Amino acid sequence: MRVCFLALSLCLLAAGAPAQQSSQTSPSSVAPASGSSATTPSGKQPAAAAEKPVDSAKAAVKTHDYSEESFVVEQMHSRYRFEADGTGRKEVIARIRVQSEAGVQQWGQLQVGYNSANERVEIPYVRVLKQDGTVVKAGDDAVQDLSAPIEHEAPVYTDYRQKHITVPGLRPGEVLEYDLVTVVHTPLATGQFWTEYEFDKTSIVLDETVDVDVPVARPLKVKSKPGMDPKVTEENGRRIYHWSSSHLEREDNEKTKDQDKDKKKKHRPEEDRPDVQITTFETWEQIGRWYASLEKDRRVPSPEVRAKAEELTKGLTTDLDKTEALYDFVAKNFRYVSLSLGLGRYQPHAAADVLHNQYGDCKDKHTLLASLLQAEGLYASSVLINSSRKLDPDVPSPSQFDHVITMLPMGKEEVWMDTTSEVAPFRLLAFPLRNKQALVIPPADPPSAVAPHLEETPADTPMPDLEASEIEGKINDLGKLEAHVHYEFRGDEELMLRSVFRHVPQSNWQRVVENINAGLGGDLTNLKVSDPAATREPFTVSYDVSKVNFLDWSKKKTELALPLVQFSLPDADGDDTDADAEPAPEPSIPTRSVWSFPPSTRRIFRWRSP
Repeated sequence: MRVCFLALSLCLLAAGAPAQQSSQTSPSSVAPASGSSATTPSGKQPAAAAEKPVDSAKAAVKTHDYSEESFVVEQMHSRYRFEADGTGRKEVIARIRVQSEAGVQQWGQLQVGYNSANERVEIPYVRVLKQDGTVVKAGDDAVQDLSAPIEHEAPVYTDYRQKHITVPGLRPGEVLEYDLVTVVHTPLATGQFWTEYEFDKTSIVLDETVDVDVPVARPLKVKSKPGMDPKVTEENGRRIYHWSSSHLEREDNEKTKDQDKDKKKKHRPEEDRPDVQITTFETWEQIGRWYASLEKDRRVPSPEVRAKAEELTKGLTTDLDKTEALYDFVAKNFRYVSLSLGLGRYQPHAAADVLHNQYGDCKDKHTLLASLLQAEGLYASSVLINSSRKLDPDVPSPSQFDHVITMLPMGKEEVWMDTTSEVAPFRLLAFPLRNKQALVIPPADPPSAVAPHLEETPADTPMPDLEASEIEGKINDLGKLEAHVHYEFRGDEELMLRSVFRHVPQSNWQRVVENINAGLGGDLTNLKVSDPAATREPFTVSYDVSKVNFLDWSKKKTELALPLVQFSLPDADGDDTDADAEPAPEPSIPTRSVWSFPPSTRRIFRWRSP
């Protein structure tokens, strides 16, 4: 029996995080300010294409009733144009019919994210077609160029910015049109470009197209999902790939519950890959060497880094002990800023800067750990990985990655580490990072005999996955329960619980455990929770619980479910998990129970365990 332990969503990894890139830099997604998934990723198409709906869109309106939709995306045309040197532009032209106040709330402000170091945003127009036929255009005063929210908590991340465009006078029954362009004036990798695109499958979209315009002589890998092959044309030394799609029906939630279950059973990992993937990189090794060149100077130990490494490893004699000490220092003492790889930049900050700032994203924390290890003569590899889906080995593209972890070769062993989880025991990777292909990149200096290559991360936890419980309880002649409960955790559930208790104020720990204990109920006292950061020892939780009318002595037979409360990771069939994810392995659950009952009771008990 799986028990969802909290309605508290945690990013156990960077995992988070975080949205996948739709271009070679930050996603220039045009989105409603409310954060609705109403639109699609960036990119984009010529103005003429958006001026009038196509015949298929008209036919869709005739055959479907969209009157109850808050908005309908009548057109979403995207066009990417890349040059051989890696520069380019992405344009999106859209037409959205807003039909309710909810639609106004979602589309009343547009946001466009961009990397100010290598991109700029141009806004040919944002306008509203009023019901009386007039047109209201957004002026320059409607546009704000703002720092991204992440900069408020992590000031070093200043490259990623957002254009906020207030839509003028938008009301139900009116039409929003916009044309937004992101110009890539400096390529992240000279002579290379890459992108991916996902068609909108949540909103009503009558007409959605994507065009990718590239030099005809430029070698290019293009991959689409089955049944989505592009139309390819050539003219004036350019090759143009064209895709089209629509989403004309909103599925009935009640009607499709059973269908969703069947889909999950038949689900294949490739179904979670983007609809369109494009890259000029020819091999994974090529990507690895590019990334190694970006981080080469950043991981060189400064005098401050060397001094800290010496301090942390003083008295330790084995390389493994030194590695664990350095890992603990970086994981627990440097705040993790959840910023997906590629959002803002691919190049990490220098290790000395991370040491000084005491925070960093995944690549920054990895770089500091790699630099500390290098100060001790240990050379770790950078590992690029996707925290949410499995990698498509056919398409060597940086956009397939959203996270960076660490792998240290040590003799015949490999020591895998992820410092972003903060309270993960040494060598434990969170479940979504295990048993996945990742790009292992040895350091560029000193040169390694091993080339960058794809490799599977470990499938198992480095320690037995354990949820041990001890219960000492008594039930009096009135059926009142009084029990002392003690739990000990190792492995996946340990990491989940450590993360929860680390991020929740200690004054609220009682409430957290009461939520865990909600299935049993009763009064909870004498709560003791071990230090979430003490990762070298198992994580423990103990408390006393009492509950009146726990048993009805009038019944001749009584059934008790043990353990009284079971901790568990959320089921893989839950709405907030990836459909292609394999269920998390069930931990070993040894249970010891000691019970006492009134001497006068003569009853038959049936003990039931999950």
